[in-house]
Amino acid sequence: MLSKTYHLKFPSLDAAQIATPFITDILGNAIPECRMSGLTVMIGKEGDISVNLFFPSIADLKIFEKKHGGFIDTMKKTFLFRSTGFDGVCIFNFEGNDEDAA
Repeated sequence: MLSKTYHLKFPSLDAAQIATPFITDILGNAIPECRMSGLTVMIGKEGDISVNLFFPSIADLKIFEKKHGGFIDTMKKTFLFRSTGFDGVCIFNFEGNDEDAA
């Protein structure tokens, strides 16, 4: 499984909370089109947003980059933040459910 990770640093938690719906809307709409196998958006109390996108193949990742890879540049026209990110290969991923805890 391939992943693309973005780390966005906003000046405050309030600014990050305002930007979050934009991120979830853009990326949520890309799920079926880009065949994403997973999407996680997390917000931290210091104004950080972490976005992890998962793809089953390099072809699907490239489709995402071609069609939606510019969403950071689009956001920079409206929001003030710093961004870093990287592409990677998922080495380990665990998602439990309530039945696993019982």
